Amino acid sequence: VVIMAEGKGTRLKPITNVIPKPLVPIGDKTILEVIMDQFESIGCHKFYMSVNYKADMMKYYLSQIEHHYDIDFFMEDKPLGTIGSVSLLKGKIKTPFFVSNCDSINEQDYRDVYDYHVNNHNDMTVVTLVKSFKIPYGVIVTGEDGLMVDLKEKPEHTYMVNSGVYILNPDLIDEIPQGRLFHITHLMEKVKARGGRVGCFPVSEDSWHDMGEWPEYLKMINVL
Repeated sequence: VVIMAEGKGTRLKPITNVIPKPLVPIGDKTILEVIMDQFESIGCHKFYMSVNYKADMMKYYLSQIEHHYDIDFFMEDKPLGTIGSVSLLKGKIKTPFFVSNCDSINEQDYRDVYDYHVNNHNDMTVVTLVKSFKIPYGVIVTGEDGLMVDLKEKPEHTYMVNSGVYILNPDLIDEIPQGRLFHITHLMEKVKARGGRVGCFPVSEDSWHDMGEWPEYLKMINVL
């Protein structure tokens, strides 16, 4: 499992002025421990952690807790985007691997995601959140000359949203350029453009908890 833990967590200031986002507490653990424990529970025991902001604090904290995780830290010299630093792992990973951010928790059993990825021969699988938005008004659809052609009362739209967890085949590491900004969306587009398979594994909105911003964080600690 590759944990992307290098961000500054600017949307959670001022707490992230003091501690890095992965060490923000959720109950009696940090969100980083909650995420890593979930992966360990399904048999993933080897972690690579991309670090930058307050890296020494994270390394020290993890060295002091009772549970010992098998972690190799790797550090980007400059911000490389949401997947760019994984280029530093070339030659180190030989099997399909998970990539996870550090600001959301998903109750989905990731073994099902792994089976879907392998059985469908995907190059990459994105864990997606099924999210619905209801417009609380009557929506009017107009056509030529502003004439009404349809009326929809309080319509509901459903989308699949990126949850920040992925499975990548190891050869994709070679497609991540070294030393420059590169986001996971760039990799998705690159794989799709060459005819590769980017699968999407949907999970329910109720099983996903995000702490990217203060309202979501406060909701998370009240739910979990």
